[in-house]
Amino acid sequence: MNLADLVTGERAMTVADVNALPLDVREGIYARLVPAELLARFAGSANDGAGGHPLRVTAPPDASWARVEFRAAPDHRDPALLVDVGMSPFGVPELSLVQVNDPYAPRYAIDRDEDGGDTLLGTAARNHAEELRALKDGLAPGQVRRGLKMLGRVLDGMDDFCRLLGRECYLVEPLFYHSAILYERRGCGYLLGREIMEEIHAGFAPDGRLARRLDGSTPFRRPEFAATARGRSWAIHDGVLGAPWSGVKMYRVPGVPAGVSTFPGATY
Repeated sequence: MNLADLVTGERAMTVADVNALPLDVREGIYARLVPAELLARFAGSANDGAGGHPLRVTAPPDASWARVEFRAAPDHRDPALLVDVGMSPFGVPELSLVQVNDPYAPRYAIDRDEDGGDTLLGTAARNHAEELRALKDGLAPGQVRRGLKMLGRVLDGMDDFCRLLGRECYLVEPLFYHSAILYERRGCGYLLGREIMEEIHAGFAPDGRLARRLDGSTPFRRPEFAATARGRSWAIHDGVLGAPWSGVKMYRVPGVPAGVSTFPGATY
């Protein structure tokens, strides 16, 4: 997709325009990013507990970003859903972070290092012991808990938000390799980095340069990891590329699947 195709007319709204609306209006708009299925699933528990509200919208009137958090119960440490939206440098909305967690599943402290410092979900620092626990239990990099398989529904909500702003599409930030593969499955294409993804796929082919680095030297570099998106993602997170994961930016046009697959026949 050409960058010019991502920019719509002057009458289109921005996230800052939404944030400038009256409080009840903007919170109502952002609340629509929470899938109805998620609300229904935790309808009972969300009303339990002592005080607080399970839905929190942070959208300062003078900011061009917003955060939506939904907790299954007010006293839960982790939200069942966390969504960050903003405006990209290209002038279109961006879905910069999505987390969908099963709040009743075991927790893995991959978000904190051994000294309690923030790892930014393992992208700035790593807690190897907790990551190993997560790996053994079938989680992917960046997951503090098992997911709820609702990414598609979150993207549907973002589609509606995009239409509300009068935009043709929005950008998506895949924080990890497996995230990009999951977004591909849900109709997203590549603004930047498709060639990176294709080179990675070629590298994990039998006798590829990345496959050769799956030598068992760490628990995150097992030879069989070449066969799955999650396994590849752990190896990449462990540095098998020789450089940090970066350079990939995706987009989604509501109702128009991009039809891209850089890992044909991928299993998760």
